[in-house]
Amino acid sequence: MIGIIKSSLPDGRKLSALQALEAARQLGLQGLLFNSLLDVSPTLEPTELAAARAEADRLGLEISSMLGIVNPALPARSQPIIDAGGGDLETGVGRLVELAAGIGIHDMFFIIGMIEDRFEAPVSWQAQVDGISGLLARCAPLLRRNGSKLLLKTHEEITTAEVAALVEKVGPDVVGVAFDPVNVLCRLEDPVAAARRIAPHATQIYVDDAVLRFQENGIRRFLAPLGEGFVDWDAIMPQIPDAKVWIEMHAGQFAMPVFDAEWLRVQPEVALAEFAAVLAMAAKFGARDVPWDQAAPVARLPQALQKLLPR
Repeated sequence: MIGIIKSSLPDGRKLSALQALEAARQLGLQGLLFNSLLDVSPTLEPTELAAARAEADRLGLEISSMLGIVNPALPARSQPIIDAGGGDLETGVGRLVELAAGIGIHDMFFIIGMIEDRFEAPVSWQAQVDGISGLLARCAPLLRRNGSKLLLKTHEEITTAEVAALVEKVGPDVVGVAFDPVNVLCRLEDPVAAARRIAPHATQIYVDDAVLRFQENGIRRFLAPLGEGFVDWDAIMPQIPDAKVWIEMHAGQFAMPVFDAEWLRVQPEVALAEFAAVLAMAAKFGARDVPWDQAAPVARLPQALQKLLPR
């Protein structure tokens, strides 16, 4: 199954749910992942959600959705879910899980926050991880009743070791992994090694590409057309052969001050071989200018489609 996240469609954020489904079908894709259930129905009206399910079935498409940002320690990040729960985050998660299950979505992914939340938030990173662990444990009975699993995405703020540990702590029957290789570069991880760490729990994979370039005091991630970056997809895909594939054209260019002693001090333990592999990517790219418009991520979509879809 190869699908696309709605925001990566041309003008995707402006499309209604039904328009986005038709756009995905016209591109020859097999699925559409909504950025939120609120993307399907801003009021979470069950009849509107059911209409999207019916249209997806008519078009022969799979559907899924992002749950949102789930972070009890930083509730402002989770406001849409809190609102869905009438002011309570856990209630909001439960309501969205049940609404999604009602239209056949049992694999919503979520993230904990943004890259700055690891280093600059008023609450420690460990407190944030502990908070989400506790929330997921309390939601586990509801997830089991609905036959659903929440997938923690490998995002810029979290290491794959932390993701795997959280899955194993809460339970792999209710929590899994949405693997996004271009993001693990921001935690100084080799995407191929990261894939090995999370492979037993990964049921979704997000396809894009990226390069690394040296800059003052460090390196920066830039997004690249599929096949022109440093993500070794030929080595990654066989490790997670049954995962659903979602195309996502990312937009963030993140800096990693890898030569700043204080920044390195607060990093989690990084494997020396992976640190060297990441720096080698930047050395390989060299001092040349980045040729791809970072403000136009959807411009990379045609090349991704050409490489992923059968001709």
